[in-house]
This record gives sequence, structure tokens and C-alpha cells, in this order.
Amino acid sequence: MPSVIVADENEGRRNLLAGSIEREGYEVTRTATLRQCEGTALATMPDVVLMNSDWKTGDPVDTASKLTTDPEFDLKCRVVIMSGDSGPEYLMSAAQAGVAEVLAKPVDMSKLLTQLTKHANKLFVPPPADVNKGTQGGYFDIKVTAGDPSWSLPILEQLLGEDSLDDDFVSEIMTKVEGQLDGFEDLDPETLKTILRTTFDALILDATEEHGDGDEAKRMSRLEEALDRQAEHIEEVLEAALDPVLNEQPDKVAILTEETGLIPTDPDALNMTVRTLEIIHELLWEIGIPGRLADSTLTHRVEDAVLLAQDAKEALEGFLPENED
Repeated sequence: MPSVIVADENEGRRNLLAGSIEREGYEVTRTATLRQCEGTALATMPDVVLMNSDWKTGDPVDTASKLTTDPEFDLKCRVVIMSGDSGPEYLMSAAQAGVAEVLAKPVDMSKLLTQLTKHANKLFVPPPADVNKGTQGGYFDIKVTAGDPSWSLPILEQLLGEDSLDDDFVSEIMTKVEGQLDGFEDLDPETLKTILRTTFDALILDATEEHGDGDEAKRMSRLEEALDRQAEHIEEVLEAALDPVLNEQPDKVAILTEETGLIPTDPDALNMTVRTLEIIHELLWEIGIPGRLADSTLTHRVEDAVLLAQDAKEALEGFLPENED
């Protein structure tokens, strides 16, 4: 049985709509708030979430956007909004939020049930708006190659594109260099524009020298060379900043001697030595109590203390300075 969530803050309208859908064999869940609708939808994964567009608090488009960011919901469920606004901007925002369809009010019940059947069966339904033409994000295609004057790199297109070489720009250049070059006054604006365009192409796109050997050889533009130099500089700066951190050694426990100064040692060996000395200290204190030597359990404790002392001695021997004969 297909499932539908009906979200509408008007109780009468919500119950009327839900009742009509239930009579068609749907399992209907009623929600009175968008927050309740969102939580219920993510918990139950219904086939269709049907929301009214008018709310005192909250926006169903925002709720749809939150729901469709969940991969499982986006795969299993569809969101339908009944809205009195069917303008291009609203339809575009709804499509970008992942809304499967926007039904214009007043909604004909027979049409609503027909569309619910399509969505519940995961049939194709045209989206509210086409979001694939210049609106999708996440990446951009540079498309700049040697000899290609298309100027599709966004920043360069704005700075050095055809629109930048307008008459005002050319006139400003001619004014600045007038009197500095002989014969420049005879140069017409179109010729100067051609010179500037050729210069821009050479600086940004023209290949300069081959890099690599054989099939791996490639020609790089001045722009690519500048970017490579900048990347190498950034890499050097990062290495200089990170090397002290990456090469930092952890603090070591050390023993101070008169001959060699600080000698690094294993913290575990030092801890074991301290514990061994504590045990020996307790043992010697009890031996000093009158009558305690007659206690047979002291024999086992003495044996344990001897073994611990031997282990502690061997653990520290590797860190002691060699005897100079």
C-alpha cells in the first residue's frame, strides 16, 4: 500500500484532503507542522510527501530542500507542493530544492489523485522548472587551452574578454600613450584593438616552450606557467610552515648524569623502576617490625622484590652511558 504524508496546518483542510486520499487506498499520515512533517518523513520514508504552500511559520520549499539532501529520502520519496504561486521564480526555487511537482491552486482532486499515483509508482513527471541550464553548481569548466581564444575562464573572461576592449577602453589607452611614441597618432582605434587582443592572447593562451620528453611533452601558456610558479611558491611556504610541526618530537623522560647530561629513557621503564622501589621500600619497612621475620609470607614477597629489581635494572641498562676505561 503506497504511503503519503499530508502536511497542512489547517486541520479541516488537512483532514478533508487526507480522507479523500485514504479512500483511494493510500496509507495517509497527517502532520500539522513542517518540523513534524520533516521528522516523520525521514523516519518512515513515505512514497509521497504532499505539502500545502501556506504556513504561518516555515517554508515548505526549505523543508523539501532539507528532506532531499538525505540520500535515502531522495531515492525513495517524492515531494509535491500545492501552491497558489506558480511564477517562474517560485517554480525554479522549488525545482532546485528537489520538489518533484508543484500543483497550482485550486487543485482538482481527480488531477491530484492522478499525479499522486504517478509519483507513488515512480513514473516520470516533468520537474517544476529546468535547473540544468546554467544554474547547476558544484564545478565549472575552464576550457582554456593553448590557442583557444574562447575566454571561458570566468575571471579572465570578465577582465580580458571582448567586452573589455570597448571604444572607451581603447580611447583611454590612446590618450595615455599619446606623445610617448612616434607615429602613434596615426594609429586608428581598430588597429590598436587588434594589437591588444593579440597581446592578450599571447600572454594568456599562446604556448611558449615544451615541457617534458616524448609523448609527455606539452606546451604551456604563460597563464599556466604563472599558476605553476605560484603553486610552487605556495608549496614552499606550506612546507616551511609545516616542517617544524611535522618534525617535532614528543617530550622524552630523561635521566640527569654528571658525565653526559640528559639521557633519554623509556617512560615505561622509569615507571616500573618507581613501582619496584615502592615495593622494596614497603618490604624493608615490614621486615623492620619486631617479630615480622617469623612470617612465612615475607619469603615470597622477598622473591618477588628480587625479580622486580632485576627487571628494572635490565630495563634501564640500555639507557645508561657506557663506562670509559
